[in-house]
Amino acid sequence: MNNEFKMKVKSIPGLSAFAVMVNREIVRPIRLALRHPLARKDNKALLKMLNGLQGAERPRVWYFGVPTHNNLGDQAQKFCILAWVEANCPGAEIVKISSRDFNGGTARTAVLLKRLVRPDDVIIMQSGHTMDGLHPDETAHRMIPDSFPGNRIVFFPTSIKFLSKRGMRRDIRAINAHPRTLFLARDAVSAEKARSIYPKVDVRLYPDVVTTLIGKYEFDGHRSGALLCTRNDGEKFYSYGEIDALADELERQIGSLAQTDTTVDLGGIDLDSKEAWSRIEKVIESYAHYRVVVTDRYHGTIFARIAGTPVVVLRTADHKVTSGAQWFEDAGDEAIAVAGDLASVPDLARGLMTRFPEGAAAPPFAAPYYEELHDLIEAM
Repeated sequence: MNNEFKMKVKSIPGLSAFAVMVNREIVRPIRLALRHPLARKDNKALLKMLNGLQGAERPRVWYFGVPTHNNLGDQAQKFCILAWVEANCPGAEIVKISSRDFNGGTARTAVLLKRLVRPDDVIIMQSGHTMDGLHPDETAHRMIPDSFPGNRIVFFPTSIKFLSKRGMRRDIRAINAHPRTLFLARDAVSAEKARSIYPKVDVRLYPDVVTTLIGKYEFDGHRSGALLCTRNDGEKFYSYGEIDALADELERQIGSLAQTDTTVDLGGIDLDSKEAWSRIEKVIESYAHYRVVVTDRYHGTIFARIAGTPVVVLRTADHKVTSGAQWFEDAGDEAIAVAGDLASVPDLARGLMTRFPEGAAAPPFAAPYYEELHDLIEAM
């Protein structure tokens, strides 16, 4: 499928969401079959790494679903999860396993893991929108609870919106059968859904782990203009044409306007490196140069508020961005506004720019949640 055709499909939000389902149900299995030799190679590298762990004495934290793509929000989640584990599980060995590597040979990987995972080891799952019934991370979501019924499993803050009923049934069967699971729902809608389908699991409403960075940075410098950060995937609500028209109107009413997304080309750098984390911090810092951010990306929202920049939140095809904004509003953050439609965006943006010409710090609401998380896990 060429890029021009993809753009045409993605410009029709309803069709775009349908295309995502078709891609994951039909196209993705075909693509996985075609890249099977490469997947086997990735899995062999994982098995080699796991074999090197035998004989270690330290307790382990097993981290599944480690992202291997260039979405800065997912990568920021990874770094924040690792920072939390290092701070709260001192001395523990962290074993990182991506879905790409795991899914290249699940059966033989599970056999090896059963020899390595000890009863007191903690298993954590990657945060984000990883639960739609078709997501690559869900292979581990289903196999790991069955393979390790006695271990503690923690889903870091997760959004739920199922595209596949069959996938949902498989998730329910695996996760609900594992009572030593702590499921952290990233928004109220997902929490309600999780409580209804996982009644045997401890479900807690928790803010996205990247919100723990709020209040940890101070940025100086001149602010000017606006930043429009919009997504390029099936979760978009507004078409490309509508976003282009919004950009024209913002530029007409506000002046200088830059455009970006939170999925960027990182140039092939090691995604676990200090350089990768530095790139994320530089992106956050760049948000501090604007007077307002307009975005339909949840991590665009979070990055803006880490940078102390007011933000206007746009709708997406699901609930996660607008529901996620509720965390800020409930914390008393006055420098955030959710736009009911595109027509209201320029006025909302100008209003925030007028009220907060030098930016505004966001309340650090996530700290109490993550300070108690270790005790919750210990009590499981």
